[in-house]
Amino acid sequence: MSISTHLTPDPERRLLTLLESMRRAVGWTEKKIGALTAFAAAQLAFVRVTAPAGPPGFLAMIALGAAMALGVFAFSPLTGKPGWIPFLEPPRDIHRSDDCLVSADDLAKYSRSELVLLLDQYLGGGITATRYYEDLVGQIVINARIATRKRRLFRIACVLVGLAQLCLLALVFWPQ
Repeated sequence: MSISTHLTPDPERRLLTLLESMRRAVGWTEKKIGALTAFAAAQLAFVRVTAPAGPPGFLAMIALGAAMALGVFAFSPLTGKPGWIPFLEPPRDIHRSDDCLVSADDLAKYSRSELVLLLDQYLGGGITATRYYEDLVGQIVINARIATRKRRLFRIACVLVGLAQLCLLALVFWPQ
């Protein structure tokens, strides 16, 4: 017996709510990427004008430039798996019983057909009744994967900006 079998099945409303949640996850991640990219651009201009020549300043500029390039790349749709960046895609064979079925990172692990069957049990049935509901699940999977890819790019950009901050900190404490 699933958790929600006592509820009146309304798969369309539930699926649309889940789809909107995945779309918000994509939008929120894009806002964070945009803010980090703008910060990296402003700091790159500041470092270029004010930092003395030397290895720490040069490394900071390289890291900030890479973060900017990664941020611009993260604004692409990312609807398909980029073959030249294999680490963006979550492993699909790791399904755990404690996966959260409203989290983009956990939903991205599933294929469309797996998620249809799982959500059919999770939401109390009715999803496999029409193709429309299955298409909604497909859109949920696509948006969850996009959000997951963009989050991974955001984390990498954060590491690059953090590395630049360490280089700038080295400039402050050990001036040339």
